[in-house]
Amino acid sequence: MKCPLCNHHSTVIFLKEDAREYFSCEKCCLAFVPPRFFISKKEAVERYLQHDNSLDNEGYVRMFQEKIKTINKVCCGINTILDYGCGYEPVLKILLEREGYQTYGYDLNFFPDEELRDKYDLIISTETFEHIKSPGKELAHLIPKISRNGYLAVMTRFYPLKENSLCTRSFSEWYYKRDPTHITFYIYKTFLWIADEFKMKICYNNNFDFIIFKKSN
Repeated sequence: MKCPLCNHHSTVIFLKEDAREYFSCEKCCLAFVPPRFFISKKEAVERYLQHDNSLDNEGYVRMFQEKIKTINKVCCGINTILDYGCGYEPVLKILLEREGYQTYGYDLNFFPDEELRDKYDLIISTETFEHIKSPGKELAHLIPKISRNGYLAVMTRFYPLKENSLCTRSFSEWYYKRDPTHITFYIYKTFLWIADEFKMKICYNNNFDFIIFKKSN
């Protein structure tokens, strides 16, 4: 099974659970679910719509406000932002606009016809990367749209480790992987591979669910 991020063939199955299989890549440390276990787009959209991802959800808004505080501290000199995977109600986009940023939203399921600009100072993707079927191709498409010295910010829950290694038991007990729309899972080593492959440097990492890259060219 080829890795959907780095295309390496050194992947192994490490868990059969939740009526699907989980593989790990020895090269980039991505954990992923094979395509034969993907649910349909219709089923995925129905599941997304079950979430209360709205401005009325105080906890949801507060979570984004914390991320925006980090962006304000780490990402210098940004003006234009793309919220990639903004969802059916683009809450983050609205909050960023309130901060004075020129913000655009794109979502494959809800705003697929939004025309993307040539360049953005920051592309931010929250609770989206775990849904991406081919993250290698997606990154190869997105990163050229980041302006020189611009940023890529990714929010996704890092999968649990034991003694800095993949632990089948910990992964099995991890609630996050049980969502059938979650098909790719990352750790810091995965993001290190991404930084090296796409000539970026990591300028922020909370070792839990948020990481920010800066283009180095």
